[in-house]
Amino acid sequence: MPAPTPTVTPSTVSSLEFGRTAMAILVTMVLLIVALTGILVETTWRNPAAEVEVLHPDPGSFARR
Repeated sequence: MPAPTPTVTPSTVSSLEFGRTAMAILVTMVLLIVALTGILVETTWRNPAAEVEVLHPDPGSFARR
């Protein structure tokens, strides 16, 4: 005689799917926030010597040379 299978109501299945979906969205959002914060820190990290980058002046257009 096979073992009786537990009956699952549709609301329970829907609740489980919603929980999985919500967790996946939450984890994805946290990973994106961490990744974007890392990119922001890498691109704005201050130079320890506190030097300002000097840009060369624009020579202008070729016609004015």
